[in-house]
Order: sequence, then C-alpha cells, then structure tokens
Amino acid sequence: MSKLLFQENPVMIIPSLAVKIGLNEAVILQQTHFWLTLSKHVIKGNRWVYNTYSDWQKQLPFW
Repeated sequence: MSKLLFQENPVMIIPSLAVKIGLNEAVILQQTHFWLTLSKHVIKGNRWVYNTYSDWQKQLPFW
C-alpha cells in the first residue's frame, strides 16, 4: 500500500525553507534543485535545467 493518496509524482515542500523564504518560493527552489540533480546539461562547469512553461504547468498544476 502506498503512502500517497494518489498515484502521481509528489512535490516536495520543506517546512523550514518555506518559513524562511515563502511557500511559493520554496516550491520553485526545491523543484529547480530536483531537476538540477538529474541534469546532465553543463555549460562552462555550471549545471543547467530548463523546462517549457507547459512542462512547469504539468509539474505544478496548482499555479
């Protein structure tokens, strides 16, 4: 049995981060961090991530 109510990818919210920078900001920062950990796109030693507006909307449909 899954601990999730619905079978879809969850969005991580770190409470202490949300308190410090705001809920919306914490969601965006965490989601960007998630994608950066998976990204293999590196330019001049910096890891990059990009999504279209449509891609972000699919990940964060509550906005």
